[in-house]
Amino acid sequence: MWISCLILVLAAGGYVLWPLFAKKTDECAASLAETDADYLVARKTAIYRNIKELEFERKMGRLSEADFRRLETEYKDEAAEILQKLDMTKDSTTIENQQSKIENSTCSACGAASIPGKKFCADCGARL
Repeated sequence: MWISCLILVLAAGGYVLWPLFAKKTDECAASLAETDADYLVARKTAIYRNIKELEFERKMGRLSEADFRRLETEYKDEAAEILQKLDMTKDSTTIENQQSKIENSTCSACGAASIPGKKFCADCGARL
């Protein structure tokens, strides 16, 4: 009796834990992957935000002047590299215009305002 219960528990545990250990398919990963330009724009935004936070931390006295200058130089160098890569891939103004269009767009199926960066409508589920 206890052997059948043990087998049942192991089978149920395996069934429940299988998604945690299963490898994701390339098709699923490819559908979720961002384009290089999207990644670069997101990274550029993050770096700009980090530079502003650095300035705030310095003004609050939480960051020494030497550390501030070092980190600011690193962030600005990285931002310059990203801007060069963006210029190589596409014109940066075109990318920003496309991004603002996506942010201000509405769902063609139901007319609801779309959430920036999402591929499907939050109200009706239609592809944006």
